[in-house]
Amino acid sequence: MSQASQIPGPRNPATNSHAIPQQRALDQEGRISRWDLIVICFLVVFFDGFDTTSIGFVAPTLAREWGLPAPAFTPAFVATSMGAVLGYMISGPLARRLGSRRAIFCSVLLFATGSMATALVASLPSLAILRLITGVGLGVTLPAAVALASAYCPARHREVIAITVTAGIGLGSAFGGMLGGHLIAEYGWRSVFCLGGLLPALLLPFIWWRLPAATCSNNLPGQQFDVPPPSSETSIRALFRGSLALPTTLLWSFSFLIFITVYALYFWLPILLLDFHFSPGETPAGIAFLSIGGLLGALLLIPLSARFGAARVLIFSSLLGAAAIAVVAAIDLTQQQALLGIAVIGAGLLAGTIGQSAIAATLYPAAARTTGIGCAAAVGRIGSILGPAAGGLLLALQRPTREIVLSACIPVLIAAVAIAAFHACQRKPS
Repeated sequence: MSQASQIPGPRNPATNSHAIPQQRALDQEGRISRWDLIVICFLVVFFDGFDTTSIGFVAPTLAREWGLPAPAFTPAFVATSMGAVLGYMISGPLARRLGSRRAIFCSVLLFATGSMATALVASLPSLAILRLITGVGLGVTLPAAVALASAYCPARHREVIAITVTAGIGLGSAFGGMLGGHLIAEYGWRSVFCLGGLLPALLLPFIWWRLPAATCSNNLPGQQFDVPPPSSETSIRALFRGSLALPTTLLWSFSFLIFITVYALYFWLPILLLDFHFSPGETPAGIAFLSIGGLLGALLLIPLSARFGAARVLIFSSLLGAAAIAVVAAIDLTQQQALLGIAVIGAGLLAGTIGQSAIAATLYPAAARTTGIGCAAAVGRIGSILGPAAGGLLLALQRPTREIVLSACIPVLIAAVAIAAFHACQRKPS
């Protein structure tokens, strides 16, 4: 496995010319608190999670208000994921061209504006277009924020920091699920998108004034950080150089398969729960429990990954998620039992969406890290396009709801095989 360069700090700029531009940029920023940086990056990803899933728990109310069948919202779901895929793919090049701070600032501004504009829509085409635009901002945000936070921590803490920041996705989704039903009941569905735009907009001044412009630093004494040399390869080809080819392929396969299932559930679960004796006002609880379970899974992922390694933990979590899907689909549960089962599904599967970014953050050297994280997430979000589309097709074909839920086990089990193979190849001596 290719390892990131370990560079002792602090270093003499006179003997390390490529550090000088970064040091000057950091000096212009003033004194940077690593905790400020991690908290801001976490909040950026938190609001990303809220905005990404908001369309899912708003859809049942919109379907009833607009007099449309549930499958009619498939284009809006797919557009969200398509925009995110584009955002993930351009995140690395954008961060290199503009700097991390400007890339994150622009992406948050884009998805905040897109979310507030969504509150004004009155038709499905305009909804889909705005979700596409919003999705681009959402996609740029995650890789840039995770890579920036990871760059400002010692190598031994990088996996834990990446998991912590990425866990903001699950917490933001849980926040939306818990608050969504109340907002819709009290203020209407438009209030969800208004809040989804307002909260990240309030964070913009902190992003601009507290985040560093440079991706990496060596201005914190006594720590080891990655500082890529100017000649480092930063294209997608670098992710397949030498011994990285097989791990990259397996990681992308795992990400693709896990995201298929997670986003099919995020977007369609509120509508599917109508057939589990939930009312439209109760269906956001499904997203909340899925996300709360995912958050708990993410919290457990941090100490377990430190003890056993992220890949080994993701094998178990994937199998746990598949087992919980089978139980919810096959057994006639009460509402409380169904929500508990959904929480277990979230704990198993959302750990996978978070863990794959953490693995990418440790797999690739510093120069390719944002690209590596972004590409792994982009491949996953391609799966997140196919998942909601497949769910919409099955609903349009009027397949039984429990059969649709049970079919989600298939990609999860294959994902478990992929991450097991990744773990096996990483254990081989290089």
